[in-house]
Amino acid sequence: MRITIFGATGRMGQLLVRQALDAGHVVTAYARTPGKLPLTHANLTIAAGQLDDDQSILEAVRPADAVIEGVGSESAATRRIIAAMDTAGVKRFVVVSTCSVPDPADRPDLKFKALVQLVRTAAPRAWAEVRSAAEAVRASDLDWTLVRVAKLNDKPATGAIKVGHYGHGVVDLSISRADMAAFLLSQVTDETYLRNAPAISN
Repeated sequence: MRITIFGATGRMGQLLVRQALDAGHVVTAYARTPGKLPLTHANLTIAAGQLDDDQSILEAVRPADAVIEGVGSESAATRRIIAAMDTAGVKRFVVVSTCSVPDPADRPDLKFKALVQLVRTAAPRAWAEVRSAAEAVRASDLDWTLVRVAKLNDKPATGAIKVGHYGHGVVDLSISRADMAAFLLSQVTDETYLRNAPAISN
């Protein structure tokens, strides 16, 4: 499968690129600073571009069967990627999100409520941006999945990933970047959470 990855130079993004290549996918990694992605592979193309460059984003998206977006709290970039996917006719969109984004299937949970309030107080712009990005994804006509996480860590992959919604006693606070990358990659072909916003953790 041909996958375009945004946010490919981050710690989780680099793991995602490696896992996708190891799985035999053809990867286009979109990078504002290509030098931050120290990878070479026959199936890897590094597309240099900014997140406000509509033409570069379109060219990166055009060959894809699916797009994975992990650029963080930059809702304008998310909207540009959605527009590019619409133009290119690419439907599958897997997006990194956070516990700051609510879902109707969630139930009240004090520990997640406290974490979201901390983020809202300490980083109000990031809190607002990630919610705005999620709204744009949900309003799109794409085959989207919003993958929500609370905290990331750099522990080794476990392969043990809990999936659910907040407040049901299933999902915990943290997941390793390696396990999150694996889950994101699995969603490219798995339609279980199509147009849904699962929360994940170890």
